[in-house]
Amino acid sequence: MARPRRQGRAPASLSDLLVLDADGVSKAAANDPSVQAWLERARELDADVIISAVTLAEVVRGVARDAGVNRVVKAAEVWPADEQLARHAGRLLGKAGSDATVDAFVAATAVAGLERHGATHCVVLTSDPHDLRVLLTGEHVRVVGV
Repeated sequence: MARPRRQGRAPASLSDLLVLDADGVSKAAANDPSVQAWLERARELDADVIISAVTLAEVVRGVARDAGVNRVVKAAEVWPADEQLARHAGRLLGKAGSDATVDAFVAATAVAGLERHGATHCVVLTSDPHDLRVLLTGEHVRVVGV
């Protein structure tokens, strides 16, 4: 569920919405300084942080390391990979001529997040900026490599 925007605050220049891919989650769990800076900025701006359920499947392994991942997940909103999102991911794959299905779910989550949250800016933190940029061509999403 989206948090209401604080009154009197300017729209986020960095992001109204921050989407983490698997490396974004893993690096946040490991307290990577660059990812932590993005998360702190998101908190300052009252931006929403979203993780795709597909991303969660990439990073959870049922081991002790999951504790850090679970901490990150609790501070974010996990979006289900429902039929509507799957169809959007498929359209992005078709348009890009790509077979990067997991990346397409991350991309579709970012685009849907813009629409559902009424956001004007979205940043995706990813270890694979090239593939996500190809998938997000023409969308109003900034892709940042971490």
